[in-house]
Amino acid sequence: MKAWMFAALALAACSDPVDQTTTEIGACDGMITVESNTSGNHVPMGSTIDFTNNPPTSGPHYPIWAAWDREYTQLPRGNYVHNAEHGGIVLLYRCDDGCPDVVEQLRGTARRMASDSKCASPVTKRVIITSDPLLPDGVQVAAVAWNHAYTASCYDPYIDTFARENYRKAPEDLCDNGANMGGTPIDP
Repeated sequence: MKAWMFAALALAACSDPVDQTTTEIGACDGMITVESNTSGNHVPMGSTIDFTNNPPTSGPHYPIWAAWDREYTQLPRGNYVHNAEHGGIVLLYRCDDGCPDVVEQLRGTARRMASDSKCASPVTKRVIITSDPLLPDGVQVAAVAWNHAYTASCYDPYIDTFARENYRKAPEDLCDNGANMGGTPIDP
């Protein structure tokens, strides 16, 4: 390899400030990914964002976050990353042919989360559920918190532990309600 090519590769590797670790956990090929050294800059709504992780856990995102305690058909990633920045948990699923049983299990996870004293009615906790067709092949269920992701090939009760351990661990510990972007209440 020519010296200039080596120098260019070394510079490219050093210019990426994001560090990432992964750990296998639980059943269903469960994997925890933790990122560090990420930013939380706002970008205009609808902008294309190149996230460093799939599902995204931090980085540039839209200035509007989604209303809490709701289930969305498909919330844009740029919005749900903002929810994670506010200390919330985002429960994701990818079911190309539908999977009502998995969605109901995610609702159960959301319902089992403890009430948050920082939240004011009608919000009881910072959680949202949404489909994400961009999850990697083989990932049916995921959970996102700021700089943390859990992915699995099926529902595993470990997701409750992930939610409990990563809740309210973000740069902006806020329970202000976001915009209702067409979601329905998790507990009608």
